[in-house]
Formats: sequence, structure tokens, C-alpha cells
Amino acid sequence: MDDNLKKKSFCKWDKEDIKENIGLIYELTAKRKFVCQNCARVARYKANLCKPKAFENKE
Repeated sequence: MDDNLKKKSFCKWDKEDIKENIGLIYELTAKRKFVCQNCARVARYKANLCKPKAFENKE
């Protein structure tokens, strides 16, 4: 597993990164806190999205 991927926007992952690190993707998207305003991907950390926006607490 490449630790640099943890700090890289999902948009910049290539097909091989995705294929070889699917478990890491599950980890980085579980308990999502942010949504990308550009591509609608979700992630736990801002660093994984190109235009992150925090989910608003609707409780």
C-alpha cells in the first residue's frame, strides 16, 4: 500500500492505484465527512477530494 495515496485526491489516482488499493479506498470513504463539489465523491479526509466541502450536521 502506498502511503502517498492517503494524501492524494481521488481524481489523481490512476486505474492501477484503484485496482491495487481497493481496501484503502474503503477505509478512506468509510465514515465520510466531506463531499467533492466537483465530482460528488465522498471521503473521510479533505486531502482525498479536489474541492472538499464538509457535510452539514442535519441532526
